[in-house]
Amino acid sequence: MRILVTNDDGMNASGLVTLEKAVQRLGGEVYVVAPEQEHSAQSHAITVRQPVFARTLPLTHGEKQRIAISGTPCDCVRLACIKLLEHKPDLCVTGINHGANLGWDVFFSGTVSAAAEAHSFGIPAIAFSLATWSKPDWTNLDLLVADLLRSLLAARHTQRNFLYSVNIPPIPPAKMQGAKITRLEPLVKGDNFEEREAPDGRRYYWPTWDERKAARDRITDERYDSAAVRAGYISITPLRYDVSAIEDAALTPVFSDYKPGRALEA
Repeated sequence: MRILVTNDDGMNASGLVTLEKAVQRLGGEVYVVAPEQEHSAQSHAITVRQPVFARTLPLTHGEKQRIAISGTPCDCVRLACIKLLEHKPDLCVTGINHGANLGWDVFFSGTVSAAAEAHSFGIPAIAFSLATWSKPDWTNLDLLVADLLRSLLAARHTQRNFLYSVNIPPIPPAKMQGAKITRLEPLVKGDNFEEREAPDGRRYYWPTWDERKAARDRITDERYDSAAVRAGYISITPLRYDVSAIEDAALTPVFSDYKPGRALEA
């Protein structure tokens, strides 16, 4: 099996090292193509109108290739699949993200978007996130992730393409409650901006998070990813990226016989 590994925290992130160790336990050929710098919250951004540089690095964990990319997480996947790798990967794993990717976070996440980009190439993909913004404990996490990968691949061995977002609670594996298949939590509004003044007198705004404000929107239903993680479960959320809302019937009677030429007749 050929496995592509990438992330959004950058080539030197501890989460990437942990994920590499986990993937090595599966066997097969491992190819690491990751951003040189951190690209958190880059979503599905790609580089346009400027070059993307690729730098081959020394091998460190038995991988076949290790390449640092100057672009975004999605650039890494695109460049790997289109140009850098001789053969199409059989699997793409991303992460392990330092921080949760729960609910609407998936739309901002470079980790999840890189997996989604691989999915768009017809490659099964799994994004892993450790649900803490504090200093993480990576101890034995490679063993847990390797076991999760084996279970996920065994469960979907007949399906050619899938996309999962996996969030791991920040507690020792022995204290975790299990795993739940979940939905994305509805939008939680905890975003805020702190007004500040730069040394030159210019006013600017620093993005912050208001947990008290967010708590009003949070749900306790463990069928949703965030509630499951807070309860000590590993959250596994199957995703698909067709966001069409074609069932919006209100548009049909207005546009069923729409004639663009009438705009010129007025």
